[in-house]
Amino acid sequence: MTFGNILRSDLTKTKTILDERYLGFTYEATDFTPAQEYNYIIVGGGTAGCPLAATLSENYSVLLLERGGVASSDPNVLNESNIVGNILNAKDKGTPAQPFISEEGIPNNRGNVLGGSSMINFGFYSRADDYFYMKSGIELDTVNVEKAYKWVEDGVVSIPDPLNTWQNSTLQALLESGVGPANGFTVEHLQGSKIGGSTFDGSGRRHGAVELLNRAHPGNLKVVVHATVDRIIFSSGVVRQLELFIMIQKGFLMKST
Repeated sequence: MTFGNILRSDLTKTKTILDERYLGFTYEATDFTPAQEYNYIIVGGGTAGCPLAATLSENYSVLLLERGGVASSDPNVLNESNIVGNILNAKDKGTPAQPFISEEGIPNNRGNVLGGSSMINFGFYSRADDYFYMKSGIELDTVNVEKAYKWVEDGVVSIPDPLNTWQNSTLQALLESGVGPANGFTVEHLQGSKIGGSTFDGSGRRHGAVELLNRAHPGNLKVVVHATVDRIIFSSGVVRQLELFIMIQKGFLMKST
């Protein structure tokens, strides 16, 4: 049995219910009074910040700061049929997607919402190429890497079954043009054509990185939206204090231990 087939069995259950338990420890910056000290302060509640905050909260106190808001009621964010609207309606402020110009001068969009760009992209999921691990020079614990992948996949990844018209047409075009071999469904990074995972479930509902916050220890994690960090104060190479200014210019000086 191939790995792809094993994972297909694991992911067969469709994630049709939107899990918003994280809202129980999420606050608007204007309504939030922080503690003086946290073990960890994470700036940016995006695709990396959400799972990092959730896992650290298992053993530590964590404050997660996100400049955007919560988009759980925005149909352009949640519904697969409206995903192009994120790009068409992107503005500098007040929208889940924010336009920017890359260092190479290429126009693009990034997430400006809790969950980051996983809440505005087209939902394709694939594991990284092993080549990047080998070239990084970092000795990784492959057992824990595998566990981390499964942790994410069990939380937000579904099998796109059946493929929609666009997906099926693209797959057939790739195969007819000689992009092979045909690997079927797999989340592994393989040469050729494949059907990867999706963060949209069978009903077209998005499950972004924000839902990984549901796996946090709720007593150890506070999530603050519409919060911006003005500056980080370093002392002897170590972050000692972080100065947080929220939208109404209400300032707090907090310490990360």
